[in-house]
Amino acid sequence: MSENPVVDVTPDSFRRYMSEHSDGEYLLVDVREPPEYEQAHIPGAQLLPLGQLESRLGDLPPHRDLIFACRSGVRSRVAAQMAAEKMGQHGTLYNLEGGILAWQGYTVTDFPRVKILVLEEGMQQTLMAAMDLEKGAWNIYRYIQEQFPGTRLSQTIEYLSMAEMNHAEALYDVWRTAEADPPQFEDLFAGLKGELLEGGMSLTEAMLRLESTMVPMDLAIYELALDIEFTAYDLYRYAGEHSDDPTLKKLFLDIGEGEKKHMASIVGVLNSAF
Repeated sequence: MSENPVVDVTPDSFRRYMSEHSDGEYLLVDVREPPEYEQAHIPGAQLLPLGQLESRLGDLPPHRDLIFACRSGVRSRVAAQMAAEKMGQHGTLYNLEGGILAWQGYTVTDFPRVKILVLEEGMQQTLMAAMDLEKGAWNIYRYIQEQFPGTRLSQTIEYLSMAEMNHAEALYDVWRTAEADPPQFEDLFAGLKGELLEGGMSLTEAMLRLESTMVPMDLAIYELALDIEFTAYDLYRYAGEHSDDPTLKKLFLDIGEGEKKHMASIVGVLNSAF
């Protein structure tokens, strides 16, 4: 996993942290939406919805530790990473694992998991594995479009599904140069199973996560898409930084930048959709 300027903290660890630090040493930032905050929040948390975070980073105290929290730990993970990249100065940045669900004692089983591309297997195998991961993300986005049409995220999901195919094609363009008789991209992509997403979650798990959700479907889709794109960004950033092959390094870092733009697109619908 790539080096991360963000520290994941469990609810128990954060409670100990709170008991050992004065209020002036840290700020707890709740990045959910106002209705969620009003329903329940951790005492002392300051509301700053994720969709407004980038434009209001200057409001956050640069010399205090910042602990980001949300419903399940997905949005807060993105918020903490955004702060790490965008804030010139900051104290230690924390992400509350499991969010307010874990804080309240619920068991959260879908913590983010990152599957690392095995670079030691060689360029061709690595590229094929990456294409299969892109097919997995494409599969879940197509499933969302078919099973949950008409959500407020429909246009964004359509954009993301096409972007996953474009990333797969960029990987294919490098892969085919070392093949004697490569198949057409369309045929290769159609034959990929795509049973695993970039974050290590299986396609079946992702489907069940949506079908069994107890929150509004728009929010469930939003969090799942954000989780997929963040873990893909982290995956490709890691692969790019650790690849000795200059072609792979550039390709993976470029795709990582694309995943970052996808996250921004998802976050961008917050103010209008929720």
